[in-house]
Amino acid sequence: MNKRILFVDDEPMILQGIQHSLRGMRAEWEVQLAGSGAEALETMAQAPFDVVITDMRMPGMDGAQLLDLVKTKFPRTVRIILSGQSDRETILRSVGASHQYLSKPCDLDELKQRLMRAFALRDMLNDTHLKEVIGRLETVPSLPALYIAVTEALRSPETPITKIGDLIAQDMGMCAKVLQLANSAFFGLSCHVSNPQQAVSLIGIENLKALVLSVQVFSDLGGHLTQDLGFLWHHSMTTASFAKAIARVERSSGTVMDDAFTAGLLHDVGRLVLACAFGAEYQQVLKRTEEPGVLLAKCEGDAFGCTHNGVGAYLLGLWGLTDSIVEAVAWHHQPAQAEPASFSALIAVHAADYYDNQLQDHPRSDEPSAIDELLLTQLGLQQQVAPWEKACREVASRSVANA
Repeated sequence: MNKRILFVDDEPMILQGIQHSLRGMRAEWEVQLAGSGAEALETMAQAPFDVVITDMRMPGMDGAQLLDLVKTKFPRTVRIILSGQSDRETILRSVGASHQYLSKPCDLDELKQRLMRAFALRDMLNDTHLKEVIGRLETVPSLPALYIAVTEALRSPETPITKIGDLIAQDMGMCAKVLQLANSAFFGLSCHVSNPQQAVSLIGIENLKALVLSVQVFSDLGGHLTQDLGFLWHHSMTTASFAKAIARVERSSGTVMDDAFTAGLLHDVGRLVLACAFGAEYQQVLKRTEEPGVLLAKCEGDAFGCTHNGVGAYLLGLWGLTDSIVEAVAWHHQPAQAEPASFSALIAVHAADYYDNQLQDHPRSDEPSAIDELLLTQLGLQQQVAPWEKACREVASRSVANA
């Protein structure tokens, strides 16, 4: 079945140019055009669309207003703004409504890549209701103590931006959101960023203040996931540190080390999404894993038709995070499924997740208990297992000493 895309712009020449540019994809994509927000909503009411791409500045109903309505009425649709520079107030209104924000004029190849990626992500989740829940999600909730620390730091004019970056780098929810903003063209940015501190620096402290204190782009986790909260944050931070240490052993580039750290921090973000979306139902899933030999992935699959890996990767991909991070989140338990050709953030997170489980006093029975030795052998990395473990033990020892 062809993927359906709706482009919305009040300038007919631009719409005609887009339609002509994408003519080569007509065997796979069905492209429709709308000249206003009202026309777009009427068109979407007649048949579902996979993606809607709208200009920001339009008379009557602008792009942010349109996507707000799309989010409510058609939550399964991927929402993208394709626009030239707008004032900050207008952009802030679009942050919650849009999944991605692309500069206009946009490179055609980049637009095609974004669309193909969006379609591939939609195929990761079969559950329609889950797509709707994630489609409406504006934030991933943050650890209450860190949320408070960031808001207080932003209210103080003396707080250096490096401290704010360090705080955000400790939290799954805030890290995911600042990377979404840095990897879209919000505030004139459009770069591949996987380091949360760099993302904070690019966004700038004044924009962060507006986002956090006015738009409330971060949210407090509140009572969600209380049963598993302490472990989840400790495990995520440890996995991130271990993954970066493993990448350092491999003498990886700074980009790969950043990807490994951030993917480690975010590898279980799908658990937060499921906990916030399904509350008591997800608590029952977690309760089942207390039984010996019962794996979390099996319980999640039984309850929701997918696992937290797929949910997390779907959200992060929807938000435009880099492919290496999305891949690591999706396949950190089954790295061979991604068919890696060499060492990558995926391999680092897979190994780091395993080592954190093994180095605990009471290894968790709800996580896979083996490292993929066959894959490591195929990649010529089997001899690196001992140095990786040594590096992780050193990180763990330093953490204990500094506690």
